[in-house]
Amino acid sequence: MNTEDRLRELTLAARAESTATEAEWNNFSRRAHRSLIVRRAAAVTGALVLIGVAALSAGALTSDRANDRLLQPVSTPNESPEANQPATVRVPVSEFELWFVQDGRLSWGSTVMGGELPAELATDDPVTRNAAFWLRILLGGPTGPDQEVGATSAIPAGTELLGVSREGSVMAVDVSSRFESGGGGPAMQLRVAQIVYTATQFEGIEAVRILVDGERANSMSDNGVDSSEPLTRRDFQDVAPFIVVESPKPGGEVTSPVTVTGFANVFEANVNIVIRDENGDVLGETFATATCGNGCWGDFSEAVAFEVDERQRGRIEVLTYSAEDGSEQNVVSIPVILVP
Repeated sequence: MNTEDRLRELTLAARAESTATEAEWNNFSRRAHRSLIVRRAAAVTGALVLIGVAALSAGALTSDRANDRLLQPVSTPNESPEANQPATVRVPVSEFELWFVQDGRLSWGSTVMGGELPAELATDDPVTRNAAFWLRILLGGPTGPDQEVGATSAIPAGTELLGVSREGSVMAVDVSSRFESGGGGPAMQLRVAQIVYTATQFEGIEAVRILVDGERANSMSDNGVDSSEPLTRRDFQDVAPFIVVESPKPGGEVTSPVTVTGFANVFEANVNIVIRDENGDVLGETFATATCGNGCWGDFSEAVAFEVDERQRGRIEVLTYSAEDGSEQNVVSIPVILVP
């Protein structure tokens, strides 16, 4: 029996019997009231507990969802590969030829240099990367020792290198349209020859195709340079120095005996070949006779023996000696690596 029923029963009993005293009634009311408060408090507490559990559950779910949102990586646009690409690529110090012009003919100077190459011109191929570096130097014109001996350039100032690529033994050199400005046939022949001779010194490159702004340059054909096929050094014998060495290439490794080849237009068709070690001492010497001379171009090829105890830098020189005083003439000096 609950408190309300007990209260009703006592009330009825009081009516049926004698009236309860005020003290008894007050005492009962207090006990009944306390019982009611306790029950309601328990009920409310239970409800609050249930509400709290539900709230906690909901909160946990909400919190998990919030955490999920917080833990999810923020989606950002992919960074462009160019953003992390360096602006330049370092080209190690090396020695190669720069071909300029002197007295209306090609002249060369062996230069030791290294530096930065714009990243857009750099490739994974070390040959084209080196070629791009040295061709940019060539387009800048002669400096230092080259200027001192009177070398000039037939390539118009401001000509830019746009790209270098290769396919087999053919290198494609793309230059800006400034390359076509000014000059007639002889000037065009010299400027094209400068690029061809500089580019064909690199290992594996035998011919060059010149592009202007990515297209074949008709102006070369209009000025007497047939650009329908890739160009070689032999296409410019009219402006070439009197001795041209085609093999070995600058910087190449050579073992004994080394075969030296090229073409020449010299007195009695004879060229002398000298091999020097890193100290300049002569390791081997011989001569070769070209297939033609005394006013005509001829090919030469000769093997030269040498001996070294260790790998080292050296040079192969091809030259003539004056019939009058024995002085050196037409000297071509190729830097190589001598290997035992």
